[in-house]
Amino acid sequence: MQRFVQCAAALVLAVGMAATASAAPKPFRGEAKLATAVASPSEQSVDGVTWKCDGDTCLGQADNYSTLDSFIKECRKVSAVLGPLTSYSSRGRELTGNSINPCNRGAKGA
Repeated sequence: MQRFVQCAAALVLAVGMAATASAAPKPFRGEAKLATAVASPSEQSVDGVTWKCDGDTCLGQADNYSTLDSFIKECRKVSAVLGPLTSYSSRGRELTGNSINPCNRGAKGA
């Protein structure tokens, strides 16, 4: 019986640690392709992520990033600051072609 209690306690501890680790902020990496290339390299901050643009390519990075935003809302925030996009990717998801249109609705000059 005592062994069962020890195993159960170890399992509860492991599950608790896993939940804490998954809730912690994680590094963010994203890429956006601009509809209109920038004339010179630039840097913008969007919701805690630093976006560095050169030509028509922007790379976003943050060491500790946590958001409750949906993928589309995240993309809209980027588009609103950087301008209309032709593609957007982050966290293993990507928008291209016609699927990028909802993202660009908030873009300046769209």
